[in-house]
Amino acid sequence: MAGEPFEIDAEPSSSPVSPLTAAAVRLLGERRLILAANRGPVSFSAGADGTLRTRRGSGGVVTALSQVGEHVPVTWVAATMNDADRRAARDPEALARALPTDRVRLRLAPVGRTVFEAAHNVIANPLLWFFQHEMWNLPERPMIDAATMRAWHSGYVPLNEAFAEAVVREVPRGDREPRILLHDYHLYLAAAAIRRARPDAILSHFTHIPWPSSSLWLVLPPVIREGIVRGLLANDVVGFQTARYAHNFLRSVETFVPAAHVDFLSRTVVHDGRLTRIRVYPISIDVVATRRVAASAAARRRRVELQATSAERMLVRVDRLEPSKNILRGFRAFEALLERHSELRGSLSFLAFLVPSRTSIREYRDYGRKVRDEAERINARFGRAGRVPVQIFFKHDYAQALAGLSIANVILVNPLIDGMNLVAKEAAVVNERDGVLVLSETAGAYDQMADGALPVAAADIVGTANALAAALAMPVAERHARLERLRAGVEREDISWWLQRQLEDLAGIVESRESAEERSEIRRRARPRRSAGG
Repeated sequence: MAGEPFEIDAEPSSSPVSPLTAAAVRLLGERRLILAANRGPVSFSAGADGTLRTRRGSGGVVTALSQVGEHVPVTWVAATMNDADRRAARDPEALARALPTDRVRLRLAPVGRTVFEAAHNVIANPLLWFFQHEMWNLPERPMIDAATMRAWHSGYVPLNEAFAEAVVREVPRGDREPRILLHDYHLYLAAAAIRRARPDAILSHFTHIPWPSSSLWLVLPPVIREGIVRGLLANDVVGFQTARYAHNFLRSVETFVPAAHVDFLSRTVVHDGRLTRIRVYPISIDVVATRRVAASAAARRRRVELQATSAERMLVRVDRLEPSKNILRGFRAFEALLERHSELRGSLSFLAFLVPSRTSIREYRDYGRKVRDEAERINARFGRAGRVPVQIFFKHDYAQALAGLSIANVILVNPLIDGMNLVAKEAAVVNERDGVLVLSETAGAYDQMADGALPVAAADIVGTANALAAALAMPVAERHARLERLRAGVEREDISWWLQRQLEDLAGIVESRESAEERSEIRRRARPRRSAGG
């Protein structure tokens, strides 16, 4: 759900220096941080009169990275995703006008339409995203044919090279060891290209989505799987959401780069004379900003509207409308709950806030149709007196979704697999009814939230129905204690904590390099000099 457009404050906060700001100063000094991600903080479109217009960016990665600019000066490199973006890329004034402050500068990597289509719509989304979420029906798909391989060589590889060139252009002349953060599955090869141009760069890559086991990667052609793993090893730090994904990556290195030395205990890899650190950075939310939206007038209106059309008790879910979110099994579990607990019929509503996603992909459209059909079937079976048990809201309304989470008695987050799933964390900080979180063990958030949630196996409909029943029957004191544990954890490990840990790790690398150079210089100077006659 975390995908709302963000705003960049015009001036830094005057509050005492935060640990995140301290980490940023330690890493950067007077430098700008260079950040690269597929999407930028704004996107461009052409108005009816042909003038360029901007819209604040959306998406989970953009939302997560929005805080960087509040603490450090950032140059943000993004892809040109449409013709208006390509026009803006050639217009420095349009880029400068796009953001309210110079603390965040937008630069667009000039990617042609054909290259972008191949990289984005053949490799990144239909192949890598589906593959890493283990969404393929392997007996039938993927079919990696000649067209797919052309898209890899003529789309994905050139896109990463274009990003690398754009990043290198933003390094000021004379700047040593530029600090560069790369993000997500669109840019697996960018670090290697940057490294060729700037061997001294401090490079970090964070993967927001799951990293499957090495045995699954064996399904992909060697040029793709080995290219991705070797590309990531060009970084100084490779970050993942969970320890499981970090372990899977180390196994992938061991499998596909046999010359590399992998240390599972320290989570490090030595390859081609370079040390790469594999780290775990579970992403989080901006607690203050989330609560601000939940307390807004818009959210208050939505709460009144939802309560007027719902039963006394509410089960709530918030998701993008996509197969990995496991929405169908959630509906089936709700149906099983009503079958076994007739007393809940008419007194429990299931509110599903579903944001349409990737509608250009057939599998998504088909899944959306199945979700609608399933809800209609359950409503036909259990609806009574003009009221239906399942209400679906097919739109992107952040205030409405937070309003739903705030009044939920039970929150269902049951993805088949997720990088993190920020809905679980949003629910913990906005819920006002001592709501119980029912969370699948395959959600990335489970590692941090297991002590307060009721766990379920993602495919287990009976077990999920039992967990929903247990949540509804739970004593108030236990509900309250569980929610308080979840809330405290999210407040402690928020989005600032996520960024701070990454910047501190990079600062440590810079300092260790400087110490090594200093020791080398001391040894050089300590060598006995030859006499003039010697």
